[in-house]
Amino acid sequence: MKSNDIKLLCIAIGFVIAGPASATTWDFSGTNFYMKFLDGNQRKASTSSIDTASGSDQGQFTEMNLIFKARISSKVEAGGRIQSRSSASYWTDYGGFGNEGNVNGNVNDMKFMKLRGAYAELTPGYSWLNLARVGSSDWGMFDPFTVGKVRYIDRDNYNGLYFQGPMPGRSSWEFARVYLPNYLQFNFGQGPVCCSTDATQYNEAVNIVQFKLPVGGTRITTSYQSFIDHTLSTSNTYAGVTTAGIYNNSVFALKADGSPTDSLNLRGAYYRSASTPSSGSVGEVWGNTPMGAISDNAVKLDADWTTPFEGLGFNFQYFNIGAGYYSTTAARRESDVLLTEGSESAWYKWGDPLWSGGAAADYTQGAASPNGGPGVPNGTQNGLTDNAFMDFNESPTESVIGWKGLTAVGKLDVADMPMSLEATRVSYNNNWLNYSTSGPLYNVFPVNQDRTTNIVAFKLNKTFQVMGGLDTNLKIKRVDDKDNAYLVIGDHRKVLDNGITLSAGNQLTSDLYGTISYGRYLRDITYIGNAYNNSKSIYSLKFAYNLPGFEVGMLTQWIQGYGNPTETLGADTKIQQYRMKTYAQVNF
Repeated sequence: MKSNDIKLLCIAIGFVIAGPASATTWDFSGTNFYMKFLDGNQRKASTSSIDTASGSDQGQFTEMNLIFKARISSKVEAGGRIQSRSSASYWTDYGGFGNEGNVNGNVNDMKFMKLRGAYAELTPGYSWLNLARVGSSDWGMFDPFTVGKVRYIDRDNYNGLYFQGPMPGRSSWEFARVYLPNYLQFNFGQGPVCCSTDATQYNEAVNIVQFKLPVGGTRITTSYQSFIDHTLSTSNTYAGVTTAGIYNNSVFALKADGSPTDSLNLRGAYYRSASTPSSGSVGEVWGNTPMGAISDNAVKLDADWTTPFEGLGFNFQYFNIGAGYYSTTAARRESDVLLTEGSESAWYKWGDPLWSGGAAADYTQGAASPNGGPGVPNGTQNGLTDNAFMDFNESPTESVIGWKGLTAVGKLDVADMPMSLEATRVSYNNNWLNYSTSGPLYNVFPVNQDRTTNIVAFKLNKTFQVMGGLDTNLKIKRVDDKDNAYLVIGDHRKVLDNGITLSAGNQLTSDLYGTISYGRYLRDITYIGNAYNNSKSIYSLKFAYNLPGFEVGMLTQWIQGYGNPTETLGADTKIQQYRMKTYAQVNF
């Protein structure tokens, strides 16, 4: 369909919606067609979603994303988007024929249209209220440890009410009521009794109030949030049904940001959470919610120092996140909350044949609960870190709940050659023995753990003035992870990762940029005296092609190696994988 046709379609829809309000100004920028193509030698297809994490490395689909925004008056704006649902509608389905209208058909095969992100935004100009928003938002106006930004694929699934207004002295206040998805509620919204539907789940919400206060040269932010989950209580046919609170989660936050000198910036953040199920609910809950009364702290301290020496600077971070810290609405993926690069993503989900090459992007660290179950190594789980529905070129997330340690990063730019060196030491607040999986914490931590992690990463970038400019990158990384009480007391486990990555990129034509990469990765695992040595090489070819209004991105990888992914004596095996993801996007 031509761009003019889409514009005419959008205008027609706008006239239908606007009716007689001819003064309304419509904006459809951002509307696009998105096409994705996956291919790989695992030859796996999925009827739920065409992405690697859902068990697929085959397929292709097309989605339309119609974005609309209307400026109705100087004080009222409204908008949203209409998204086609095509998460498993392969091109070979011939437009969905054969499944549409079939009661046995998969809903993911059908190219339904869905309203997403509908909102109304008011700027009434009152002395006490600057802005009010009703409907969808990604909630990025708060904090990853409290009410965090929602992952891009769910960015407008969370609805609520948001208000922002001024206070004396350039201060401001914010308040939001975020309606909570059922799966994040107590016992997945089912109340204290498993597998029954509780009508209160459709009206549960997190309330948060936030204040921003400039004090001299320091910026102070403080917030308090509360979530009270309810269940049905006594009823009277004529007087209605009462409710009772069965679970409370509250979080207090205090942050400060200032620069005592031109070369030094300091940031500090303190969080305090408390989670309390009612006495009748303790031990009955399952899922991601704490199983007893817990409270804990989270602390982060950052210092950024620009030295007197040109091109030399340092970043320091201290972090101490309590194992019992819990926020119902903490950011699950979109926010990287720590300075460290984290675990080696090339070994992400090692043991799953579909992930023999790991993830092609670095880990991020999230503030949500690990939610992986006892004995599940941190960073491998899906859960609330939301690693489900993820392609191999995306960043996986590991939960930092329970982490404590220090990170130092030195940066030097000399001879147009920027480089950095990171050193991180992580210990864990959930280092304990004989932990009870029945509470009071949630069922997410190993029963026994005595773990430390050391991370060293060196990066260097250099552009050579050949071939019109050759961009080169080097990364050397080492992660030493030791656990002296892995599953059973005395079960010592050591995982040592060493990796080197080289890449070179060039603007091949005015429209095409290409990158070639090579990575060599070693993983040596020692567990109760047994050694499992793994090695792999990853060859990558990446292209980005752009024309006005059209873009294509492609990443192809070939993985070759040898190892023991299942950690079974005598089960060494050859590893070979090919995988490709390409997307094409038309932007109107």
